Amino acid sequence: MDDLSHRTSATAAQALLAFIILFPLGDLSAQQPKGEFPKRAAWTTSRITGSPEAPLPYVTERAFTNLIFKDCLDLTSAPGSDRLFIVEQAGKIFSFKNQPDVKSADLVIDLAKDVPGAQQVYALAFHPKFQENRYCYVCYIQAGELPDGSHIARFKVSDSEPPTIDPKSETTILTWLGGGHNGCSLKFGLDGCLYISTGDGSGPNPPDSRKAGQDVSNLLSAILRIDVDHAEGGKNYRIPADNPFVDLKGARGEIWAYGFRNPWRISIDKKTGDLWAGDVGWELWELLDRVERGGNYGWSVMEGRQPTNTEWPRGPTPILPPTIDHPHSESSSITDGLTYYGTRLKELNGHHIYGDYDTGKF
Repeated sequence: MDDLSHRTSATAAQALLAFIILFPLGDLSAQQPKGEFPKRAAWTTSRITGSPEAPLPYVTERAFTNLIFKDCLDLTSAPGSDRLFIVEQAGKIFSFKNQPDVKSADLVIDLAKDVPGAQQVYALAFHPKFQENRYCYVCYIQAGELPDGSHIARFKVSDSEPPTIDPKSETTILTWLGGGHNGCSLKFGLDGCLYISTGDGSGPNPPDSRKAGQDVSNLLSAILRIDVDHAEGGKNYRIPADNPFVDLKGARGEIWAYGFRNPWRISIDKKTGDLWAGDVGWELWELLDRVERGGNYGWSVMEGRQPTNTEWPRGPTPILPPTIDHPHSESSSITDGLTYYGTRLKELNGHHIYGDYDTGKF
């Protein structure tokens, strides 16, 4: 069918549809006294059938009904403690008893007030031997695009009740470029190493303006793996000998995997040790990756399954597909969660739970 006949047929169809819709109204209004609304016939003879969307299998509920926090980015526990610790983006860390009827939370530290330069806090992790050394690790961000604007710092936690952090106990472990996509999630693996996520350091547009995604010569767009129990080479950590790029000339040995845009939440499966990362996409896809040693997750040559800067150089290992991806019609800011092992929802044991920050869906 050519364009002209298509338009003619469409116009005829629109006229017929308008007649079908408007004719009953004209007929009814002619039977009504002027100044009154026409009476519509009841729709009691319709043969159209349907059913509502099935209810979701789970509902959320407030775990601590007496507590209110603002812009929370991390929730974790400390080995040997009956308290939970929660991080607010503006810089405050609180702790509270892990009891449903707890009445209040206690301030552990306000980094924006007590640590010079700290503007936002993204993550908190406790050392596996916390009961012995009282160490915790914090990722905080300084304002602007400073070369060392993203900080991983170690602090010492008091053994008082409630616990507090002494800002003077800070030891800087690692820094990288601030501004743009920071990443900044912290998790200890079953191997005792600290895993750190970093973003590409760029804003949304143009995508990956620093061309960091496939570049293993810097710490951006990666998940790092370091040994914080030993110092080496003038650093307050050691690079594990089995990291994948230790022997690659020009590469940063801290890198465990790369090719991420903004993996702002990662998690470790507490039984298998699997590393998961939720990587916030650019224009089309949100990505969830079960991360492999030396894995290349494509950014910014690829955005998941979608080619982007195909002419740009690629990293030293093949690009891997995401474990799960969601189009932006479903999700727009993927947020990694955890692999569930519990007694209340036994049917979910061993399943990985994640969500979306913008839609509020799990």
